[in-house]
Amino acid sequence: MRMVVRAVVTALLVMVSLSVMVFANPYPATLDDGNLVLVDGGMGVGQYAERSSVAVERYMPPEYQIAIAVYSVTFSEEYWRQHETYVGGPYKIGQSLILRFRYHWGRKTIAYERSDNWADWDVNRDYCHADGQPLIPYAAEVAFVSAYNMRFFDDKTGYSPVLKRERRIIDESLYRALGI
Repeated sequence: MRMVVRAVVTALLVMVSLSVMVFANPYPATLDDGNLVLVDGGMGVGQYAERSSVAVERYMPPEYQIAIAVYSVTFSEEYWRQHETYVGGPYKIGQSLILRFRYHWGRKTIAYERSDNWADWDVNRDYCHADGQPLIPYAAEVAFVSAYNMRFFDDKTGYSPVLKRERRIIDESLYRALGI
């Protein structure tokens, strides 16, 4: 009986370890001593929001407008082939773009600038690569936290059409990377 229990426990530990490895993010959560924070990534390129670039353009509580620079960072494919992660590997910081966000604190809503227009961000949509991009909500959260040292979305949820359930807009791992 002891051997059966030991075998079951060992099997469970192996499965948990493998699932953690499968779902671990292959990109570093931060670069440049925490100044660059991962907001999106795929195909060997990470998008990193630069905390020190934050500019508060409008401060009229409960409304705010904040701009932040986001850099494309290309990671070494050779390092990936050897280690199956980009963490600890060489990278090259490339071009940047400035993203602007409008926030309404009371409603916990944001809008983002898109070609001289503002688009409302829909909380009830999946912002994964299958149905959009996590870049918008994650970059907006990095900008707000960097400007005010407090969470905007915090544990706010939205309905996921893909998962068919409520889910957090911002994963707690982003807040850990931001140190808040």
